[in-house]
Amino acid sequence: MFFWPTLLQLCAAGADVSVLCLSTGNFDGLGATRKEEMCRSCARLRIGPKNLDILDLDSLQDGFWAWPEDVIAARVREFIRTRGVGLVLTFDGIGVSGHPNHISTSLGVRRACDICAVEGSSSFEVLLLESAPLPWKYFGWLCIWADAFRERADAARCTCRSPLACLRALACHWSQLVWYRVLFTLFSRYAFVNTYVRHVPPTAAPAEPAQEAEDAAPGALRQRRKQ
Repeated sequence: MFFWPTLLQLCAAGADVSVLCLSTGNFDGLGATRKEEMCRSCARLRIGPKNLDILDLDSLQDGFWAWPEDVIAARVREFIRTRGVGLVLTFDGIGVSGHPNHISTSLGVRRACDICAVEGSSSFEVLLLESAPLPWKYFGWLCIWADAFRERADAARCTCRSPLACLRALACHWSQLVWYRVLFTLFSRYAFVNTYVRHVPPTAAPAEPAQEAEDAAPGALRQRRKQ
């Protein structure tokens, strides 16, 4: 739901997209149902089952609590090695909504990146989805217009001008299709625009912002540069 503009543009550009889902969403005992829904949602983007991994670990069960960073880091590193991934998109330290699972995901992915950077093995780039301040979260399509006037050399941006595309994907998640999620999709910034900043590992020198994102999917992630 949060990454839809990015996934839409990457897949349209023909990028080889793989998805790692850290839980089945079994908080309400509907893990099996939501796993099938995730597969259908990815299929709308032509992301097949071979490019989708859904974990179901005791330590990573859905709920309003933190997940162990070391477990996430280990699974992410395994995912990177087996699939040859060079770019990972995840939440920033706020996790958009402040949900502990989102924050733990961000911490675990960044930890995996840092470990790989130190070891010099299976290195990959990490872009963090920026969490917008509360008022900007619900300005919808106006965020596209507003961001166009904010020159940022440190960010990459993806846009989607139709929330209906996001709603079609959300419709695949029937067990989670409640009224407030429909409103969120229609008015949320994240149905229209994703803005990313780079995670720089401690041992790595700062690089040109988000350049590898453009190389991975030309035209999909458009960098905002000062003229």
